Amino acid sequence: MAADAPVPLVDITTSRFQVGQVWEYHTRPTETDSSLTVVKVELQHGTAVVVHVHIDGLRLKTADPNGKPGTTASHLPFSEEALTASVTHVVRHAATLPEFEEGYALWREAFLAGQAGTFSVTVAEVMDYIESTFSNQ
Repeated sequence: MAADAPVPLVDITTSRFQVGQVWEYHTRPTETDSSLTVVKVELQHGTAVVVHVHIDGLRLKTADPNGKPGTTASHLPFSEEALTASVTHVVRHAATLPEFEEGYALWREAFLAGQAGTFSVTVAEVMDYIESTFSNQ
């Protein structure tokens, strides 16, 4: 890495999204009680903000038609713009963060290797995509 190249990921506090915020968002019709918690906010390569979220209250259909729906996504990275298009309002500030570290560590390793990025579509669109991958298994 060149001496003047920006650091790949740096924690920031200058985003409208702050660690611990719990937001309501434009959910899918079956997940109206779902909310997301901001678990980490970073500047990516000195130019783009990535907001890491944990989502509760999901009803993700699984590959097993008799299986229990998935109810959480422990870690998903979004562009600040995509998250802005998804959220409606802050409902509270979490006293403790949900567990996300394992998913974040896997994402970070893949990101630094050039094998992962951030979602640039809405949360509901990502949930549809994730669910569609279950049905293709």
